[in-house]
Amino acid sequence: MSVLFQGATVIDGSSRKPFVADVLVCEDTIQTISQTPLQNQDADLVIKAQDKILCPGFMDIHAHSELEVLRDPAMTHKIQQGITFDLSGNCGIGVYPRKRGDSPQFADILGHHDNWNWSDFSSYAQTLESGINMAFLQSHSCLRIQAMEGNPNRVARDSEIKTMCQLLDTSLSQGCFGLSTGLYYAPCLFADRTEMIELLKVVKSHNALFTVHHRCEGNEILSSIQEVLSYVRETGVRLEISHLKAIGRKNQDKVPTILKMIHDMRNEGFDIAFDQYPYEYGSTSLFSLLPPELLRLDQKDLLKTLAKTQTDSTLRSHIINQMQNPKGWDSITELCPWDDIRIVILESNPSFNGLTMTQVAEKLSMDPYNALFTLLSQESRCALMTDVTQTRESLRTIFCDDLMSFGTDALYAGAMAHPRSANAAIHLLQMWCIDDDIPFETAIAKMTGNVAKRLGITDRGFVQEGMKADLVLFDPKTLKDNSDSAHPFARCSGLDYVMVNGTFAIKNGLLTGSRCGRVIVG
Repeated sequence: MSVLFQGATVIDGSSRKPFVADVLVCEDTIQTISQTPLQNQDADLVIKAQDKILCPGFMDIHAHSELEVLRDPAMTHKIQQGITFDLSGNCGIGVYPRKRGDSPQFADILGHHDNWNWSDFSSYAQTLESGINMAFLQSHSCLRIQAMEGNPNRVARDSEIKTMCQLLDTSLSQGCFGLSTGLYYAPCLFADRTEMIELLKVVKSHNALFTVHHRCEGNEILSSIQEVLSYVRETGVRLEISHLKAIGRKNQDKVPTILKMIHDMRNEGFDIAFDQYPYEYGSTSLFSLLPPELLRLDQKDLLKTLAKTQTDSTLRSHIINQMQNPKGWDSITELCPWDDIRIVILESNPSFNGLTMTQVAEKLSMDPYNALFTLLSQESRCALMTDVTQTRESLRTIFCDDLMSFGTDALYAGAMAHPRSANAAIHLLQMWCIDDDIPFETAIAKMTGNVAKRLGITDRGFVQEGMKADLVLFDPKTLKDNSDSAHPFARCSGLDYVMVNGTFAIKNGLLTGSRCGRVIVG
């Protein structure tokens, strides 16, 4: 099939100024770009694109789509915001390797899926039929779960680290783009320096990428950043800091120092960059509010301990004291007021969905700590929250840095979600380009070409002849993010066409349900 976009304002993904051109797509490839109108083209479809922007499909460098693509192969919520590629397996959370018969993991982040019929990255990738192009990281959690005997919430033995390294080497050889860890989350938060260095030696041997949700994004963020930078200094590995931010109003003034630390290392010759999602509020598991002492426990013992807080005042006071006076971890309850923590999904008690923790406490006639412990003691499935952690000013400072790439950190754990899961790309363009003064070409480069270059993907990410036809056509005059926290999946306005490998995923503003994406291997 051939498609001719006539008179489009082309933003090509390279930060260069927009230009008006005709763009001819043949099959899955951009064949011709001409600033002189193309005449006598026998295209199967001609699209009048005057006054509209034609740009590369948006590329999401920070995704969690491993199970969403199995539940919705068309990847509706990515396509509806113009995303044609994502890199999944971030924050140390993933779905392989595993032994057949193992219990599913990470429902509070990834959601549910019934048929886990794979064992490694290769067999997982073979199950996919996706509406977008996808690449993957090897998650640190899965390595720990497979390699460690019993509860993995502890320091690993040398023999277990060796097994992790072997499993990692296999995944990277099969095409994973790198290793991701979430030193903020169990079980990765229990990894010591020896474990991290040995794993990163394997990553370096493959010239792969190390992505990290580092240990502390709040009060101790500077030492936390310094920890991961020290891993880079020792191993020379390429580093991508996940969703760079400082959380807590009192920590926003640390952002310039963080950026200086990163640029100083870059100036020494180390390959370091970061990604960001365009919201002042984040989203993660409600269980992450708890201190590491509790997160060490397996799920059965954790729920028992939380239930015991209702009758054991000494235990309750001990846990609250840790949450109010954290040492070496981020306590969101210390960084954010309870009014800024909102339940998105609580599967066992859905009547609380959408309420702030202050409202939950009032409804239960308890203080917020007791309310939290009570609800989590009853929750064995999915518990997701949002938390207001940043300011617009710090968001803009990070966004405007040359090292920033676009990521959504989209979570698909249930019927509700953070709006970033279906609208982050459009929200970014509206916030910075339509409502602010940042040129479209600057923002779009961070969402397309910069991501492709960061990942070493050479056949997409730009509107250039010979590139794969992952394209978005939108009207800048009518583009609008229509979502909010109550309607996170609402469709945007002004997005006319989305093309993945030369096939329309959105045509005339309508989703087609196509599944023309590909698994891209490193």
